[in-house]
Amino acid sequence: MIRYLESSEKQNIRPLYEQCFDDTAQYTDYYFEKRLPNHLVAVNEIKNRIVSAVHLIPKTAIVGKLKTNIMYLYGIGTDIHFRNRGIMSETLQYVIKDMFRDMEAFTYLIPSGEDTARIYRNLGFEYVMDKPKMKANDQIKKPTHSLISRRAENADLVRLAIFAQSSVENKYCVTLSKDIDYFRKIKELIEIEGGYIDIYVENKVIVGYRIWLDDEILEEVLDPSISTMSWFENQGTPYVMARVLNIRKTLRLLGFKGFGRKIIRLSDPVIDENNGCFILSYDHGTVKMDRIDENNMEYEPEFDITIGELTAHIFGYHMIDGLPEVCKAGSFFVNDYV
Repeated sequence: MIRYLESSEKQNIRPLYEQCFDDTAQYTDYYFEKRLPNHLVAVNEIKNRIVSAVHLIPKTAIVGKLKTNIMYLYGIGTDIHFRNRGIMSETLQYVIKDMFRDMEAFTYLIPSGEDTARIYRNLGFEYVMDKPKMKANDQIKKPTHSLISRRAENADLVRLAIFAQSSVENKYCVTLSKDIDYFRKIKELIEIEGGYIDIYVENKVIVGYRIWLDDEILEEVLDPSISTMSWFENQGTPYVMARVLNIRKTLRLLGFKGFGRKIIRLSDPVIDENNGCFILSYDHGTVKMDRIDENNMEYEPEFDITIGELTAHIFGYHMIDGLPEVCKAGSFFVNDYV
């Protein structure tokens, strides 16, 4: 049986979490005490035993220029004695259908490796963001005499949020809301694991920041005036997977570029409502999507695609030749934090 846990039951999944993940005891204590109470947890039970779980973490995202609520799927794990039976796939299908019913635009997760990525791909997820590689030390530029680098303090967070919000909204199509709550939570979280936030200040104005964890940069945002100081290479490794749930809502938040009409045949392994043929009509950001009867079509579909392929196209990761652009490459920017 698949269901959501009541608040009083959430601590019961700690043994399963510790079996599935190698987090430190300090981090796990923090997560279960401070963060888990505000998250949803879907579990799959066999004979009253919890054998798999998916944590749903609510996030406020900026999509296009609008705010919307989405879910980050985290802590996806199955008891070692019940793996390879399709139990996790069953649990995720339940969650995906439920998010669709709740009119969520899309969801995202961060796979632990290619084995899990294949499972998620079979459910309609596809990569939408790479994790950039860091440059070698001899390639990294240092601050100038007028640019100060120092650790961020709590008193800096308001100014940091103002800088980050304006910077990422101008650069990315999809990002998490970088408000003061974002930085308070992420600073509290990474400090448990020895991480910290560096800020760059020029003439008392914040012009950049880096979030460090485990000697790696979790997040880097720099003003164009100091972008040459980036520690990141252009290339990277696949990192975030996403899945469009409600196509109409996602496209209305983002919009196709230009104007025209395309006929597509779409296949979705989980959400039946997304299967079939549709006419996409778009006019400089305004999008209309109408289902058409495949048996009475005047023209054959121009595109025969999966929901995963459409997701990757919408977020600019793998473009479908001939389908109009929605987001530019590199426009999806989120990171792993709870």
